[in-house]
Amino acid sequence: MQNRQHSSVLWLVFAIILAVGLMAVFAAAFTPDGTSFGMMGGGWGWGAMFMVVPAVFLILVLLAALGAFSPSQPYVPPAYVPPPMPAIEALNARYARGEISREEYLRMRADIEARSS
Repeated sequence: MQNRQHSSVLWLVFAIILAVGLMAVFAAAFTPDGTSFGMMGGGWGWGAMFMVVPAVFLILVLLAALGAFSPSQPYVPPAYVPPPMPAIEALNARYARGEISREEYLRMRADIEARSS
């Protein structure tokens, strides 16, 4: 999950850099030479609108592609699994519950002790 979030942030940074670069290219391409209006279109705010709208659109498209607007699944930690019980403890528990007879217990215990040594 951490890797996906890290990747999403990198793509968002890339999209913002791309949007700013494209806005600079368009501003340079459509600026009338020899006028004082520049990008602002005579002060009516058209230049700012033509910069902000594509940037917002690009960022929204990128976030939608990365799944930011889809319903996310809540994080569920993995279930606790106790470590496996050593064989002698499991055998003692079975004998204590009465699942095996004394003879079976002694035979199995001797077998476990022979394997462990």
